[in-house]
Amino acid sequence: MDSGHVLLALEEQGKWRERRKRLEERLRQIQSRKRYFAKELEAVRGKIEQFGALLSSLKRGTLESIRTRFSGSGSPR
Repeated sequence: MDSGHVLLALEEQGKWRERRKRLEERLRQIQSRKRYFAKELEAVRGKIEQFGALLSSLKRGTLESIRTRFSGSGSPR
């Protein structure tokens, strides 16, 4: 193998190392974003649960209010 081919092979090896570094960095960024969005999703799910409970509570309160009006006990609004 002559020296020209050796130099070309070394250049290619260097290019592949750089590509690999860029890909590893990109993968690290994507994994970081994935962790961030997983946390955000968990926070949103918590809010959904919280608002669901609030909605149920409001519905029960409304039903109780309607029942009280129709039963005659309690003052009409």
